[in-house]
Amino acid sequence: MDTEHNFLITYGLHNFVTHTQRAGKHIFTIRTMESQKMISHARSLIAGNYRTADIRVGCPPAA
Repeated sequence: MDTEHNFLITYGLHNFVTHTQRAGKHIFTIRTMESQKMISHARSLIAGNYRTADIRVGCPPAA
């Protein structure tokens, strides 16, 4: 398991946040079915740990 997936599991975000990496850039997608409070909390945690990450809210890309 890579560092990003360990991060999502450690902070309990793995159920509603996905991670991909393209061209060396981290992309985190937060599912919109979560409450605004949880979306805000996830954004804060991600931004604090991955300052240059692209944080998106919406449906994750198809696998």
